[in-house]
Amino acid sequence: MQNLENSLSKDIDSIEQSRSQGWDWYLVAGSLGILAIALFLHFWQLGTIPYPVFDESLFGQYAKEYLEGNPTWEGHPPLGKYFIMLGILLFGQNEIGFRFWDASFGSILPLLVIGLVYRLTAKRNFALLAGLFVFSDGLFLVESRLALLNIFLVSFGLVSQMFLVSGLAHQGKLRTLLLCFAGLMLGAAASVKWNGLGFSLLVFLLLLLVGAIAKFFPQQLSKLGVLAEITKLHWWQYPLCFVVMPIAFYLIQWLPLFILNPGVPSGENIWQSISAFPHFLVAIHQHILWWHSTDIVTSIDPAHPAHPYCSSAISWAVLARPVGYYFQNSNAYFAVIQGLGNPLLWWFSTLAIVGITLGSIVPKLQKSTNIGSNNYLLLGYFANYVPWLIVKRCLFLYHYMSASIFSFIALAWIVYQLLEQKGKLRYLGYGIIVTVVISQLFFLPLWLGLPILPKDFYQRIWFMPDSWSGFNWI
Repeated sequence: MQNLENSLSKDIDSIEQSRSQGWDWYLVAGSLGILAIALFLHFWQLGTIPYPVFDESLFGQYAKEYLEGNPTWEGHPPLGKYFIMLGILLFGQNEIGFRFWDASFGSILPLLVIGLVYRLTAKRNFALLAGLFVFSDGLFLVESRLALLNIFLVSFGLVSQMFLVSGLAHQGKLRTLLLCFAGLMLGAAASVKWNGLGFSLLVFLLLLLVGAIAKFFPQQLSKLGVLAEITKLHWWQYPLCFVVMPIAFYLIQWLPLFILNPGVPSGENIWQSISAFPHFLVAIHQHILWWHSTDIVTSIDPAHPAHPYCSSAISWAVLARPVGYYFQNSNAYFAVIQGLGNPLLWWFSTLAIVGITLGSIVPKLQKSTNIGSNNYLLLGYFANYVPWLIVKRCLFLYHYMSASIFSFIALAWIVYQLLEQKGKLRYLGYGIIVTVVISQLFFLPLWLGLPILPKDFYQRIWFMPDSWSGFNWI
């Protein structure tokens, strides 16, 4: 066991040394280049499409109500609306004000992915590829150019993972501090929407997996890289960082709504208000549960769907049913915002998840040098995807966003390995990158709401209703 710990310590030190030497012009320039183009795409003509679009009519209104002092009880926790409210305070009740923070979060999202992958593996090209693929997606671009919530959820989830991996790579008080920040960000993800709990499920499964490997396959522990440091945490760090901190953040973010709640009489002393807070929490969560179980959102009858863009969770990985956010027919041109992922990126990414899954369970396909990052990607993907398969309500493609991040990273890992080959396989890697970028450019008009001729619009709608069983892009 002592030899194993020494080997693991050497591996961690080697990774840390690689990181300390890795922030050179190549990684920095690549990251800044992606950020610059992302900022342009997210803020260019941000105010051209008039507010409100799709669910902006809901979330923007909720944010305005906080400013007016009479917030509505609705179907999600309030954290995301606070950011929209802050944009309104900064820029006014206009398109830029409503959408500013979504666009900001969406612009830096590829950098969060780059940071997470680099902290996890210390592989610069792998990290840059992961950031490039996230940047190339259309659904993330659409969601972050409108006053919606999902981009906040995914961003906080990724930040939680960055703090987690960074905490495991450090020692002492700094480790505890970083892991506490990871817990706070787990709470923040769930404070946007409850499905942000997928990132907490990821951490829970990761703790179980590493613990099981340490107990039953200790010889494999050194192959987990920095994730093996989970076995060295003090017992009290687990409940403090991964239970107390997320719950604390989640409870505190309700305070503005509680203070503005008309059911809490003004003038009461502080202790009476504190005693009223648990009753408020019970009532608001009963309301959210009712909201998610009402017939308005639960109908899954194909003949009478709750919404025309409802889709089954099993269809998301193949991009069968996108969401139409906006459509305008003016002067023989269409202006369309289609919640459509980058098709080639999504299909390649799904194949990557299948390939890595097979590589993890089929002995002949296993790679002994990457079980840590591979298992982490699979846990991240399935923790954010599988729970949706048992949900009995109307669902939408954007519910797949948290899982899709891990599938994009999985594709980046496959492409990175192809590029490391010396034979013809490396050209397959370059081919995947080129086709993903070309697909991004081809579909940009449908993501940005640019004027487009009807014939050009239909060229991009590859699946008309009933043309392919289960697929419908209209």
